[in-house]
Parts: sequence; structure tokens; C-alpha cells
Amino acid sequence: MMNNTLSEILLDQETIRKRVRELGVQITRELEGAQLCLCPLLDGGMIFAADLMREITLPMTLLPLKASSYGDNTSSSGIITLPWGIPGAVAGKEILLVDDILDTGRTLQTLQEQLLEAGALSVRTCVLLRKEYSKEKSADFVGFEIPDKFVVGYGLDLAGFYRNLPHIGIPSTLVTESERKRA
Repeated sequence: MMNNTLSEILLDQETIRKRVRELGVQITRELEGAQLCLCPLLDGGMIFAADLMREITLPMTLLPLKASSYGDNTSSSGIITLPWGIPGAVAGKEILLVDDILDTGRTLQTLQEQLLEAGALSVRTCVLLRKEYSKEKSADFVGFEIPDKFVVGYGLDLAGFYRNLPHIGIPSTLVTESERKRA
């Protein structure tokens, strides 16, 4: 299944690794002196966040958040669900919200607002990918601009599959119903 998964690789493993290192240096420099609380968005942002946090040389805590708007689809439903809610532990913290992709921007905007309402001192955002049509959507730190295509790999999935690919690309086929049932 993995050999014919992608019709095209957009970002190879070494390109991703190099950019994550650069982002870590940039974040360390720009947030110097901050007592950082890194908040990766699960599930998609966890691989990026794990690699990124090893490149940031500031004192930090880790507080994962769960948000979803895709379900098993290839486009956002427009409805943001926060099954874990916003933990009170964000109060008084400087938050770095880390996500895999900036698409519609609704998830990051919703979470920024809710984190600030919960008492966060500040909320900055870092995304690995931003789609071309989302250029007007803001993130404090952006890894790569990509075409307006559905992508998988390096944490990004299609119905839960392909997160484990070390690179990012365009899927060649959709996940079949039988593969979903086996998952």
C-alpha cells in the first residue's frame, strides 16, 4: 500500500528536516525570554511538533490540544470540534500553537480566541504548511507554502492513514472502505 501511495512528493524528508531546524532557530530568537507552552494540535501536528520542540532551545512545557474539522473527508467541514476543551493550565502562559497545515484558518482562529479567553498571556501560531489560497490567513511562523492540493504524510492523513510517511505528497488514490474498516 505504501509504495504507490503518492502520485507526487512535494516535500522530501531532508527538506522538511532542514526547514524544521530553521523554524526552531527563528522561534528561539524571536521568543527569547519567553516561558513557552508548546500546544501541538493532535493528531496531525504531533509529528511536526515533536521535531520542532527539539529544535527550540527555550524553556518550555507541553500541552497537547485536540481539534478536528476534517473527519474522514479531504476538505474541512467548517465545524471545529474540541473534544478535550481548553485546559485551564493555559492561564498565564505564553502559548505557541503548532499545527500541521493552515487551510481555512478557522481552527487556528477558534483556538487562539479560546486560549486567550482561558487566560493565556499570548498565543502565537506555527504551521508546517500553508496552502496558496490561504496566503491572507496569518500564522506567526510558516514552514512551507504549498499548492491548493490535498496532501498526506509527516502527520497529515486521509481518514487516519499515511501519517507515518516521512515526506509530504499528493495521494494517488483514496482510502478504500475496506481499509477504513480494518483501521
